[in-house]
Parts: sequence; structure tokens; C-alpha cells
Amino acid sequence: MNKYAIAALKAHHYLVVSKSMSPREAWATAVAEVTESESARKKGCPKITFLTLADCGYLKNIEARHEEKRRGKLHQRAIQVANLILDFPAISKSELADKTCYKDSQGSYDIVLALAQKGLLKHPK
Repeated sequence: MNKYAIAALKAHHYLVVSKSMSPREAWATAVAEVTESESARKKGCPKITFLTLADCGYLKNIEARHEEKRRGKLHQRAIQVANLILDFPAISKSELADKTCYKDSQGSYDIVLALAQKGLLKHPK
């Protein structure tokens, strides 16, 4: 499991335990625990993936907030990948790349797959 997948699982835990913590705060706290690299902490793709899932109601036990800006390829791809994984639980990263026409190199697919494997991903209401 890559560092961003671990960070996503930690961030989800923080959101469940601390109802007052925002998804941004949870992500920042979790990613700081898994890497000391400043550039790794600032990577946009993994952060936007987690924030989109949290904001749009894809994470179990996390209320959708609809606070994040909803535009751009990263947001759309996070939703597309989550829906593909929920609809096809056995889908591989290479199949995700084929279906999304994007080869993930920053760990976004790993984030969504890890959340799904732990039973933390759901279709929003």
C-alpha cells in the first residue's frame, strides 16, 4: 500500500473520530504522518482525490459537505474512478487506466482502491 493510500485511511479515521475536523485538516494531518517530504505532502492529485470523495459523500460514515470547488479533471477523475471501483470491485489499476484514459502515477487509484478494500467507499446518496 502506498503512502497516499495509508494517508487516506488515516484521514478517514480522523474524520470519523473527530467530527470537528475538516477533510482538508484530516488529509494534512495524515499525509504529514506518512511522509516528511514537503513536495509529497503538497501533491495535488492525491489530495484532490481524497477531498472529492469526502466532499461528495463517497466515504462511509462521513457526511457529504459539498464545500470543495467542483471542477477540473482531478475532481471528475476521482468520481469516475470511485464509481468504476464501486461498480466493478475486481477492477485492476490497468483497467482503470484504460477506462479513464489516464495512467495514474501519483497514487490516486491506490487511494480509492484502499478505501474500497477496507469497506469505506460507498455510492453517495
